[in-house]
Amino acid sequence: MAKKDRRSPQPAFVTLRDMPGTRVMFWVVDACPYCGERHAHVIGNLRTADPMDALGEIPAPCQPERLYVLSLPPKPKRKGGKEERRRARRDGKREELDDETW
Repeated sequence: MAKKDRRSPQPAFVTLRDMPGTRVMFWVVDACPYCGERHAHVIGNLRTADPMDALGEIPAPCQPERLYVLSLPPKPKRKGGKEERRRARRDGKREELDDETW
């Protein structure tokens, strides 16, 4: 097996922000995978630019010879919620109680 290529593009999770008082949008990388600092990548005008077009591989500002992949952070897993609690209660009511389980 070969070692993982350390020069391959690393993922960088971004958040979409706009500059107050202007119509400029940009993606913000809060923690760069190479230097750990915050970087901003300008997308364009709020009304005309599509932010999803700017996602993908781009050079890192701290090390222009290395690329990173701008991507949205993963969504958190959904909790079981009300339906799962109801199902557990129904299953508990269906079990018959006998002298050993009491």
